Amino acid sequence: GMNKPFVESDALPNSKKLKNAAELKKRRAMEIAYSPGKNLFMQAFLAWMSGSGINIFSIMITGMALFTPAKSIMNMKNAFSKVDDGSADLTMPKLIFIALNLVGLGMAVYKLGSMGLLPLTSADWTTLLVEKEIVEVSAGSL
Repeated sequence: GMNKPFVESDALPNSKKLKNAAELKKRRAMEIAYSPGKNLFMQAFLAWMSGSGINIFSIMITGMALFTPAKSIMNMKNAFSKVDDGSADLTMPKLIFIALNLVGLGMAVYKLGSMGLLPLTSADWTTLLVEKEIVEVSAGSL
């Protein structure tokens, strides 16, 4: 038969193996946390390339930019499920994950504003103005 090759981790005591496993899980959690940041530059480039006009391409890019971070935040438990066994504190990686997704969401909202799809000007709210009641009527004569 074949002998198992010597691996350095075989010589480590159990406590060091557990510490290394926890450290490895924490490192993997940080990789998951920073994964939305890798997408931000591509999202910004696509938003810039689609222009500020309202057409099907820019609507699709902006819609994808809105829904992808929202779905990621809602599915955060699934994203961290591989490393969430209680041995490592995942508060900071989860906060970083949420923050980077919120940056992506903010970029999408900015894009909506630059396309004119957000009610940001006073003209967008004129339907809510109360009409003035006419108090006087004047009539002219010839």
